[in-house]
Amino acid sequence: MTVKANQDRIIHLEDDVKDLDERVTNLETNMTDLLARIDIIIKMGRMTLAIVAAALGLDLGIEGGML
Repeated sequence: MTVKANQDRIIHLEDDVKDLDERVTNLETNMTDLLARIDIIIKMGRMTLAIVAAALGLDLGIEGGML
């Protein structure tokens, strides 16, 4: 291989590394956003479960008191 061919290969490899770096940065950003959304969904599920449990407990308490 000639020096020119090696320089061309190096330039192409550097371009590929830049593209990969951009893709990894994009994936990291998307992953952070996805984890934040999942965290919100989990918190909403817990809150819904707490509301349902409280409502069932209140209903059971009223029924138990009326018997």
